[in-house]
Amino acid sequence: MRFMILIHSNETAEAVWASGDDPALEATHGELIAELSASGELVDTNELDTEHVTVVGHHDGAPVTTRGPFTEGTEHVGGYYIVDVADLDRAVAIAGRFAEAKYSPIEVRRLMHAAN
Repeated sequence: MRFMILIHSNETAEAVWASGDDPALEATHGELIAELSASGELVDTNELDTEHVTVVGHHDGAPVTTRGPFTEGTEHVGGYYIVDVADLDRAVAIAGRFAEAKYSPIEVRRLMHAAN
């Protein structure tokens, strides 16, 4: 089963990351990427850029764009992992290892359709 693990971020998490005050933030990713690559469970992972973002909506039947990742509030998705694991419990166990969970939510969602 494939799951997307969404790593949310906010001002607190960004400040801690930038300051280097929590070395577990970076270390956890290195460890997980190595482990999940070795087990064959890692499909993809990446950090999401917060500088070059466009939000697309519709107004009067025409596309309307705004800059920035924030549709409302200051929390945004900062990165993701796509994993191919046995079940939800394994995906949740992986998500539970992210140090970011101390500062912002980690969301686990099952992918509904197989990639072609």
